[in-house]
Amino acid sequence: MAGGSPVDWPCCVIQYRWVARLRLVGAAAGAGFAILVVVAFAIASGPSSASGRVVADYYSTHGTTALWQASLFGFAVICFLWFAGVFSEATTVLGPVVLASASVTAALYLVAIGAWESLGEIYRASSTDLDDGDAHALYDVGVGSTHLANFSVAAFVGATAFAVLATGQHVLGLLGVVLAGVQLVNAPFQIAATSHWSDVVGFVVFICFLAWVFATSVWLFRVIRRAPANAPAGRRAG
Repeated sequence: MAGGSPVDWPCCVIQYRWVARLRLVGAAAGAGFAILVVVAFAIASGPSSASGRVVADYYSTHGTTALWQASLFGFAVICFLWFAGVFSEATTVLGPVVLASASVTAALYLVAIGAWESLGEIYRASSTDLDDGDAHALYDVGVGSTHLANFSVAAFVGATAFAVLATGQHVLGLLGVVLAGVQLVNAPFQIAATSHWSDVVGFVVFICFLAWVFATSVWLFRVIRRAPANAPAGRRAG
């Protein structure tokens, strides 16, 4: 019989339902990423400047908190990559770009958090061989990594925005396109600028990135939830 034996159909339906549930979890993981990142940076805001003495003093006091921050951020990255994978699978528009840019973004942010977590490990100990110059250099490795991450973030926001736009969600999609343009301008700006207000701009743009991931996560969750429960996993959103 074409289409397989009727005995096999219930198994196929169950399989598709499990896949749909996993995709729902992946869609919601974007919101989880945004929330975890906000919590991670709320508990450890970082030193007030990159001065070696300031960095050393901060991590001497907040070393353990920095380790908790790194752990939370690690779970956030898992959520982000799961979300990006589901998003790239659910849309026919720029799916590979979504997944690639998300992977690069995650890698660069992990380098930054890893550098700051190392400072927490080192300075929470009673003694260290690092001097102020070493502390400044290690902290700046993380800062430089976040600056470069702005480029991959711009690619991610742009790719997801065009994917959303292609499904007919014009308001959300156009907002994403505008945000992608802002992210693209912000990337070289953060590299070139050295003033305190440029850090404030960078922070605001980063919060906008988190808000975008949260919004697209809610959108994707609703799209997948509306899909038939027994639809194949390869069914595309747009």
